[in-house]
Amino acid sequence: MSRQAFPGTTFIQRMSIFVLMTGLLAGCAARPMEGVPPSPNARLYAYLVAHGMARGALMGGRITAQNVPKLISLDHDAQKAVLNAMRLQTSSENRKADAAIAALLTSFSS
Repeated sequence: MSRQAFPGTTFIQRMSIFVLMTGLLAGCAARPMEGVPPSPNARLYAYLVAHGMARGALMGGRITAQNVPKLISLDHDAQKAVLNAMRLQTSSENRKADAAIAALLTSFSS
């Protein structure tokens, strides 16, 4: 005996799936994602990458001898700012650390 479907059964099944999926998506949209908080060590990682890039620029000869003291000073300032930001965890210290890392990066990237 063959199995016969009622007329319109596939339409009803498809509409049921459509309504179910729409409901699930609407539920996801109603509660926005809160995201993952940044790591407290993120600025340290950024500093270490910038430090490595400065080292590579120095070893590659892209930094002249007269610019080395400035690079060392900027690197030291960035290191201190990052350590302060990690210790204090304030938005003011975080901005100072970001600015110090940016100054270090721009010193050898131009």
